[in-house]
Amino acid sequence: MSWVKRYFKPEQTAEARTILAGYGTEEWHREPDRVKRDAVIVSRGSLEKLRASIETAKTDYRDVLVGEEVDPWLISELKRWGSK
Repeated sequence: MSWVKRYFKPEQTAEARTILAGYGTEEWHREPDRVKRDAVIVSRGSLEKLRASIETAKTDYRDVLVGEEVDPWLISELKRWGSK
């Protein structure tokens, strides 16, 4: 969960982790580590955006992951942190 520390202030990390814990609890939740990572990156440090991304992933996880393919900013963030 080092992604949380990269994007959220220390006083926000507990809430961010709680939000992230909501994904990966069902057997049909696919790729939880990748989904959580991308949700954190896409949120850009906003708890509201993180919550929305996780709720979206619960419906269709691919909607969170698609950003990797089409969002140049997201691609640069993944390269910046060495996660591609």
